[in-house]
Amino acid sequence: MAGPLRTPSSLNTASPASEATLPFITLSSWVRAARQCGIDLARVLEEAGIDPRHLNPETGLISREALQHILLRCIEEARLHGAAQHFPIALGQAFAFEYLADVDTFITTSATLREAARSLDWIPPLINPLLRLSLSEHGRQARLCLAYDAPDHAPGANWAFAEATFVTLLKFTRLLLAQPDLRGRVTFRHLAHADSKVHGAFQAFFGAPVSFGAELNALYFDRSLLDLPLHGAFPLVNEQAARRVSQRVAEQTQPTEPTGTPRRPLLLEEMEALLTRKPRLLGQGLDALAQELKLHPRTLQRRLQETGYSHSRLLRETRRRLALQWLQDPSLSIEAISAQLGFTSRRSFTLAFTRWQGHSPNKHRREVARFP
Repeated sequence: MAGPLRTPSSLNTASPASEATLPFITLSSWVRAARQCGIDLARVLEEAGIDPRHLNPETGLISREALQHILLRCIEEARLHGAAQHFPIALGQAFAFEYLADVDTFITTSATLREAARSLDWIPPLINPLLRLSLSEHGRQARLCLAYDAPDHAPGANWAFAEATFVTLLKFTRLLLAQPDLRGRVTFRHLAHADSKVHGAFQAFFGAPVSFGAELNALYFDRSLLDLPLHGAFPLVNEQAARRVSQRVAEQTQPTEPTGTPRRPLLLEEMEALLTRKPRLLGQGLDALAQELKLHPRTLQRRLQETGYSHSRLLRETRRRLALQWLQDPSLSIEAISAQLGFTSRRSFTLAFTRWQGHSPNKHRREVARFP
């Protein structure tokens, strides 16, 4: 199923433009998983041509092809040694944010899963820029999808990363909710494992139906869990961690767009995140927003002007984004969405939405229902 293994590129060596390099920030997780499965990881790395002198988890880079090769070799070694655990499951369970303490702090101090889900935008640039995680809501169900921006170098190699990633996501979700049951299901694009024990291990770990050969790599769960209050909520610490992570992500990504225009200022990211968490602020003016940010209104106004944005533009873009998201939920009426977005009436919302999209909210909802 994994396909033939190919000779990988070495760590920290030049590679073709088509070959992505990834931070090896998860090295300690690999060491723990390998130890649990009885694998000599040092030998596997050596066979892959990786120089141990470059294994600094904070600065080391590894080619995507090499990482795929190592993962497939570890799966093969675990099977040969009769390990009790399927390696991707062991790797997912072993994952910890050891070198991303602020991400860990943000997640564990979030007030809800919906708030913690903001980290889905940070994890790719910090761990794997080719990874794409997206959360959507459909009626009473939420869906977390996983995809990659690049094809496999080794045919079918991404299946193992998908398995390990979903194990990690479920692990942290269970820790936050303090409950094992997500009342959902899991689907993988790759075909089912020939070994029935592996399939059974997934069923046991997820505690939910697991199907293979599906259209999407996706975790489906009860949408109400997104807004369930979490016991570890610590708003002040959470906001501080969010600022630090946002800054780190901004520093690690391109400082300018390809055209040379400045990157999106951190202030705008903070304001958008705040308006998303507390949409009531959309209808309360600049003073209320400044108070939440612990800034004087004139200071906020001045800093906004420095970014080239106005308060009205920020509100418009945030309202549009939230409206498109909420209209996917048929349980929310147009009147409720209008009120949550701070409009004085449904008519005002309809006029604004028609300017944004060229058609009414009702028509948009019908189109979404036709083409989910």
